[in-house]
Amino acid sequence: MAIFCRRNFLFLAMVVSLFALTSGQDGSGDYEDYSESGSVSQQSESASLPIDDRNPCSFRGQFLTHGQSVVIDPCTECVCKNGTTTCNIESCPSEQGCLPDEIVIIPEECCPQCPYKMIVDQTENLYGETFDFAIGETKRIRFGANIALDKKQTSRLVRGESMWKLGAWISPNEDGSGRRTSYKKQVITGKDKAKEYFKGDYNPPTSPWDFKKMKFTMDFTNGECADFKFFCIEFGPDEAAQPKYDLDFTVLAKNDEEERLRDCIPLGQCSGDCSFEGTDLTPSEIESQPSLITLDICLFG
Repeated sequence: MAIFCRRNFLFLAMVVSLFALTSGQDGSGDYEDYSESGSVSQQSESASLPIDDRNPCSFRGQFLTHGQSVVIDPCTECVCKNGTTTCNIESCPSEQGCLPDEIVIIPEECCPQCPYKMIVDQTENLYGETFDFAIGETKRIRFGANIALDKKQTSRLVRGESMWKLGAWISPNEDGSGRRTSYKKQVITGKDKAKEYFKGDYNPPTSPWDFKKMKFTMDFTNGECADFKFFCIEFGPDEAAQPKYDLDFTVLAKNDEEERLRDCIPLGQCSGDCSFEGTDLTPSEIESQPSLITLDICLFG
């Protein structure tokens, strides 16, 4: 019986010591605006640590296990780390980036919000492969696009659903003008249409704002070699854009130079063109005098 009581006493002493260790961190004093009704979440790292590194916390009357966090307000989140409660407080920029009458106060956000504005400095087509092709063929490709932004003029944060659009086509001209063959209005798919922009994460070239693994089918069956000179893309806002909180949303080219929103890269050598540009000869005359014109490959059925 004496042995049983002593073991109970030792266990009780350990519990009291643990409570004394954690109860001293009551979080009072420096954070008078904390709310005791903050939302709590649990991180998954606790189970991977030794028991000695997973001490709980007592914070503002709440018991937090190691890795558990509590959101005090839109600007403040606190997390328990091995017996110590640490709070991260978001600070707002001194300049909002818009006129005072454009500022929008949103209860769920820490900082005042401005209308979303994105200023594009350059659109870059990242398809790097050069290939030859023949009239009548099709080719399916994957490619990427880098959107270089004017960081100073672009909003600090831009987010929402179905925000971005990237059109793709084949053009006879380097500036993308003229006939648009194989035109696809939107090649951005899935979650990339809601790709968020945050100024703090944008640091090109190491941290660019880009889109990857987009798909496009080049169709060379309806036209002549002169129609298939360049692969072009054009960036802009999607017509169905749903900016968060319904804020106003604009995408503009820097200095209103619309060519900054487009980029075209040359395609490879085309063959099989029977258009006979630059001559008034008929096909029968060309067959009898093949040396009068330079052709890639021309077959008459």
